[in-house]
Amino acid sequence: SGLSPATQAMLIAVLLRQPWSAEWRLAEVARDLDYTYTAMTLSRAVKELTAAGIAELRTKGRARWLLAAGNAAETWERAKPLLRSPVKRRVWVGPDPKRIPFRLRLAGLSALARHSMLSDPPFPSYAAGPGDWRLAKLVRVETLPEPIPGASEWEIWNYSPALVPRSETVDPLSLTLSLQGNPDERVQLALDELKARFPW
Repeated sequence: SGLSPATQAMLIAVLLRQPWSAEWRLAEVARDLDYTYTAMTLSRAVKELTAAGIAELRTKGRARWLLAAGNAAETWERAKPLLRSPVKRRVWVGPDPKRIPFRLRLAGLSALARHSMLSDPPFPSYAAGPGDWRLAKLVRVETLPEPIPGASEWEIWNYSPALVPRSETVDPLSLTLSLQGNPDERVQLALDELKARFPW
C-alpha cells in the first residue's frame, strides 16, 4: 500500500520547496497548495508519513509540525516505493478546445522533452487535476476515441499538477513517477537527465 494522493502531493510539494527545510508544518504546506485540505486529510497525512518512517511528528503547545528523517534526496528515496503515478487515466481531446477555465501544464513526454534531449511527441500531452477535469466537463471539452490532427492527450491526475507555481510543466518528481514504468530506453535516459532538475 502506498501514500494517498493528497499525502503524496503534500510530500512532493515539501520536497520541492526551496530552500529545503527538514521541518515543515502541514497546515502551511496545505495552504500553499491550490486545493483545500480538511483536518481529516491532514491528520491522515501525518499518520501515513510517520507510519512510513518518512517523518516524525513534533508538537509544541498547539503547534504541530513534521521533521523529515533525512535530507530531501534521502526523503525522496525513502518515500519512492510508496509513491504512485499521479495519472488516473488518459483521454484524447479535440483540436482547439473551447476556452478552458484553468491553465494546462505540459505533462508526460511533452514535459520530459522540455527538460531533456528527448524530442517532442507527435501529440502534446497536458495534465489536468481532479478539479480541472470537472471544469473541463462543465464547459463540454470534446473528447475523442482516438487522436486526429491537432488533438492533444490529457492526463487526468489524482492530485493537482500545479505543485510548482509559475511553471509551464508539471513538477519533475510527479513527472518521474508518471513515466517510471515506460519501457522506451530513450525515455529512461531522459528521466536520468531530468534528475539534474531535482532541487537537491
